[in-house]
Amino acid sequence: MTQKFSNILKALLLTVLFTALTVSCKDDNPTPVGNGSQSGFTVIIPENIDLISGGTITISQEGGSITTSEKIYLETNGKFTPCNITDASDEHFTFAVPNNIESGTYTLHVTKNGKRTLLGQIKITIVAHQIPIPEGATVYGIIETEDGEPVANVVVSDGENCTVTNSDGIYGIASEKNQGYVFLSVPSGYEPLTEGVFPKMYQKTVLSKGIPENISFKLKKTVGQDNFKILYMGDKHLANRSQDILQYKKFLADVTAYKGNHSSEKIYAITLGDLTWDQYWKNGYELPNYVKTINENLKDMIVYNVIGNHDHDPKSIGSNKSATNPMLTHVAPAWYSFNIGKAHFVVIDNIDCIAYDGVQDRPYSQNVYEPQIEWLKKDLSYIDKSTPVYVMTHGSLFSYNTSNPKAYNLRANTGSDKLIEACTGYEVHFVNGHLHQQHTMLPTDSPANGYSHPVYEHNIPAVCADWWYSGYYTPGCHITTDGVPAGYAIFEFSGKDMKWGYKGTGMDEKVQFRAYDLNNVDFSNVTWKNLKDSKVIAEFNKRYVTPYADGKRKNQVLINVWNWNNDCTIEVKTVNGETLAAKQVREYDPLSIAALSVPYWDRDALTSIPGTGTTLRYHFFQVQCNDADTDLEITVTDKFGNTYKEKMERPRPFSTEEYKIK
Repeated sequence: MTQKFSNILKALLLTVLFTALTVSCKDDNPTPVGNGSQSGFTVIIPENIDLISGGTITISQEGGSITTSEKIYLETNGKFTPCNITDASDEHFTFAVPNNIESGTYTLHVTKNGKRTLLGQIKITIVAHQIPIPEGATVYGIIETEDGEPVANVVVSDGENCTVTNSDGIYGIASEKNQGYVFLSVPSGYEPLTEGVFPKMYQKTVLSKGIPENISFKLKKTVGQDNFKILYMGDKHLANRSQDILQYKKFLADVTAYKGNHSSEKIYAITLGDLTWDQYWKNGYELPNYVKTINENLKDMIVYNVIGNHDHDPKSIGSNKSATNPMLTHVAPAWYSFNIGKAHFVVIDNIDCIAYDGVQDRPYSQNVYEPQIEWLKKDLSYIDKSTPVYVMTHGSLFSYNTSNPKAYNLRANTGSDKLIEACTGYEVHFVNGHLHQQHTMLPTDSPANGYSHPVYEHNIPAVCADWWYSGYYTPGCHITTDGVPAGYAIFEFSGKDMKWGYKGTGMDEKVQFRAYDLNNVDFSNVTWKNLKDSKVIAEFNKRYVTPYADGKRKNQVLINVWNWNNDCTIEVKTVNGETLAAKQVREYDPLSIAALSVPYWDRDALTSIPGTGTTLRYHFFQVQCNDADTDLEITVTDKFGNTYKEKMERPRPFSTEEYKIK
């Protein structure tokens, strides 16, 4: 630290900079604690003060009504902390703040003549040393390590503007405080402090627009960060229904076991939205419950979070800011960034709730609303073009092409084009959820092959798979509507290179596909207990019965390869060495039909076709065999040369018990 800066700090130890709030009090007595009368007085309370632990605060007053014989109380969340008045005159009084006071906003009270009287509010920021307020700044602070070492060149943002810390770790932003928070973009080589698994990398602003407030952060140094893993966790939809909390705890147990089996590796996690289910917040499970559940069941891991459409406040009216307030209060901002190793990560909210009116059923649209694009450009201006960028959203930028497995469709009128354009010059990976299914678009696929820079999209299957239904109705067969096991993606980083894979909950990483002997798949004999409606039954038959009827699939094998992309290969041979053609097809997954669609459609006397059911996807391969009992050897090779094998003994029976995770 320079000598000049040190002298400034020493001088500021004796000076409090604040904008004054005047409160006139006569016989205001909101919380009486005794008898007596209260004479009138006027005090001037600073809205914001930086305080060295155990220091004193001086308040201006008129008339000397408050003397050393009174006592000051700092109150927060119903807890009152007494403070002794150490000095008083007609113009001011000074009180000592105990060492146990933490940073926060407090209500100031005074006892006089046996009564406690409210004076006003004050934000106290506990600091190791006083920080000079940069000229024009309305938010400022210092970024330092746990040991008090300042960290330079850290990007700090208010969600609209970005700046970097100076050589003393100090930053300042002339912020309008429109977004209501400030975050630091955690730099490579450091990790944020945590509260449970949640990174302490942002703080809400609490003072009015023109009032400077101290928002400082601490970091901890880390080593060996160039090699690490990210566990991407898709939609959770926790709602205290369908035994979802129990199933989620089993998922977290799997994550814990995976982390334990890779204890020498750095592992982080990123969720992809829909942490909860706003429609069922009334069930007593909201965002604070999610925080509690994951903190109780997952330890020693930093988890970054993305907001989903079901995490926005359904009671908000015409405001994305108010819609994201619950997420900001309990979990994370709607958009922010951070760095790990040699990669840069960005979180974007592409769920636009401006049409919410507090009454209708959550009429959101998918859109990257302002000011995120302009903020992203500023954020990326600090990132070298050689750095790979990972942009996490809830909604996917591209949709599945139903007629071409090598093509995708850019979602129109969603701001996706602007998001891609803002990342021009970078290798960019868009990672998202929302669809509860799986697809991976490579730069060689259409339309990515038309961009000037490498563009990937990784749509990650949901943790809850099919909203927890298959796991609820058919325990041991918890899979998505396209037959992918509930689980999480594993991105393995080595410097700027990255390889991705997928792990099903409760399954070995080496299990990457499921093969069906279609000679034994038949849904024509389903017995309906509750479903009686002929229209619904006809739709079920059209989707799930007719494709297997009349010997259409005789001697065929269907292989569902999750985590498939167009750089993967599949080889099928008989045990006699004959190679059989594996044709990519758009199919329904038979196990999903049995584990989800049958029990879900029969859950009660439906009179309309349900919105939930097994869906068509392209990560299936059809093999025509010569007979019903020749065994097969199936080999899938992923983009990175990893091979996954299975010897399929035929005939293979089909039932949920046959495919249940043991």
